[in-house]
Amino acid sequence: MKKSITIIFLIFAFGSNSLLAQSCGTRQLDPRISSFLKMIGYQDLSIEQLRKIPIEQLKFPMLPQIPYPKEDVKRIKITADSIPVLVFNPSHSKNLPILINYHGGGFISPLVPGLEHSLWQDAKTYGAVVFAIDYRVAPENKFPAAVNDSYNAFKWISEHGAEFGGDTSRIALLGISAGANLAAVVTQKAKKDGIANRIKLQILNGLPADCSPKNMENSVSYKENATGYWQTKDACAFAIELYAPRQYTNPEVSPILSKDFKNLPPAVIINAEFDPLRDDGVLYANKLRKNGVKVWEKCFAGQIHMLLGLPPDAAEIKEYEAMIKTAMEESFK
Repeated sequence: MKKSITIIFLIFAFGSNSLLAQSCGTRQLDPRISSFLKMIGYQDLSIEQLRKIPIEQLKFPMLPQIPYPKEDVKRIKITADSIPVLVFNPSHSKNLPILINYHGGGFISPLVPGLEHSLWQDAKTYGAVVFAIDYRVAPENKFPAAVNDSYNAFKWISEHGAEFGGDTSRIALLGISAGANLAAVVTQKAKKDGIANRIKLQILNGLPADCSPKNMENSVSYKENATGYWQTKDACAFAIELYAPRQYTNPEVSPILSKDFKNLPPAVIINAEFDPLRDDGVLYANKLRKNGVKVWEKCFAGQIHMLLGLPPDAAEIKEYEAMIKTAMEESFK
């Protein structure tokens, strides 16, 4: 049970928005993922069970810490709120693209050490400086704390990124699950403030775009994938219950409810067939396209939320990375 709990909150998300199925495969779960779920001893947990688990056990999942050169990271605190930020620059070069990373964890888990190697690897994979934002999390810090930290960090980095080897004319936001929600919200806030041109690309993987209970009841992908595939409907409901109770229709909680999608940055949107959030990402991509925004989109057949469980050298991971590289190259021209 304990192992399954830590996996559930590795990269948490919630919400979806589709009334129409957006199937991207033949409903055949990848055998590698079936083996992965068995290996970790995965078990579905009801929202009642989740409520009984000590919050500290959910906040700090026992993820393996993979070593990397410690000289490749700087640990800083920025803005008047002293937001912790990790800056990864493995090449120790200058004038590199900037990736601002918003981690997952259901707005419950902070930036835990077990995620650092993947952030370091992203900096190497994309030839970029990665700024990883350790935004405040619930339940101690409910909405809008995470949004405020994420947005204020973006503004600071857009002005100071060159001090760490970054090129502030080439900024991309990369959001993972709950972090994808934050990345989408940050781009919308930047547009309202007239500074969306500082963001050249948004990368949204496992996007929760509509966090309303009504949506969780009506979405086809929620119905199809409510249980059995690691990310569950009850886990989604539990996360939003802690993060933003009674704020479900606020566009800064549910970014698909924004009334204006024009002139937003181009987007890479990654979905998975067996993810409750699948249709969320599909609908958000459609909203952007209909408003003239360039979108690179892929729904990976047979996969679960965040493409979790695939080995690093899997063809799907390589395709995902290639999509991001292509989008970066085109968006940074």
